[in-house]
Amino acid sequence: MLTNTELEKKWESLTFTDDFIFSRVMHDENICRQVVEVILGVQIGKIRYLSAQDEHKTDPDSMRIIMDVFLRDENRIINVEVQTGHKKELPHRSRYYQSVADVNTTPTGAKYRELPDNILIFICTFDPFEENLPRYTFEYTCNESPHRLKLKDGSIRIFLNTKATELTALDQKLQAFYHYLQEGVVESTLTQEISHKITTLKTNSIERRAFMTLALKMADIRYDAFDEGYEEGREQGFQFGREQGLEQGLEQGLEQGRIRGAYEKALETAKNLLAEGIDLQLVARCTNLPLDTVQSLIQSP
Repeated sequence: MLTNTELEKKWESLTFTDDFIFSRVMHDENICRQVVEVILGVQIGKIRYLSAQDEHKTDPDSMRIIMDVFLRDENRIINVEVQTGHKKELPHRSRYYQSVADVNTTPTGAKYRELPDNILIFICTFDPFEENLPRYTFEYTCNESPHRLKLKDGSIRIFLNTKATELTALDQKLQAFYHYLQEGVVESTLTQEISHKITTLKTNSIERRAFMTLALKMADIRYDAFDEGYEEGREQGFQFGREQGLEQGLEQGLEQGRIRGAYEKALETAKNLLAEGIDLQLVARCTNLPLDTVQSLIQSP
């Protein structure tokens, strides 16, 4: 059980890239606009939010996803995600996110030429492709074209490697954004506003209570799952050992049982957290389950 002191420390240590803070800061329209403009290097029109960590599905039997910040202006739809854990399925996840964004924003009878640009941005606290680049921008190109012919379908995926140390390829505003994410250094109007917003949030008793309630609920579920998983694994281990009739078999059975029991309880924990509306990525991190495993738990309607 987390103590009040531990909860207070967790609350005070939250930064921009923590899910709880990121969602709230990015739903300040002024800050959100500046973050997107700094990353894209262009001005965007009047924005409207399409979700605030809402669930998205293409049909009742498809995999559902929860987007951190999903918005659009007159010409484009933009999804901004923060990613703090190195996930190997990130490229496939980005593909699915863009597909769902297209389906959910395209009205019946629309012309293909009317599709807005679809931009997906992942702010990663690690190097997602291990090429030591501060930024990775992907667009569809023709492999056979000597001029790297672009498809120009309006689909762009951007991955920011905020752990990068060589930032000279970025403009000064984006460098300042990276410095803030890396070290908390305030060097620009944007980072000053982000820092002020976070400070304001942390002095808000309602926000603090909401975070602590969520943290306690997750901690309780994880503690119960560990305790039950250990007992179930212990029983399964004894059964395996009795069947083998050997002391070594008992030891092996105990270990196998613990692993199996822990995995089964991790699945149960994930289901409980999902039922509470907890973000998929957060559930995956808390249960140490792969994101695709967590997603598979909610594919059925």
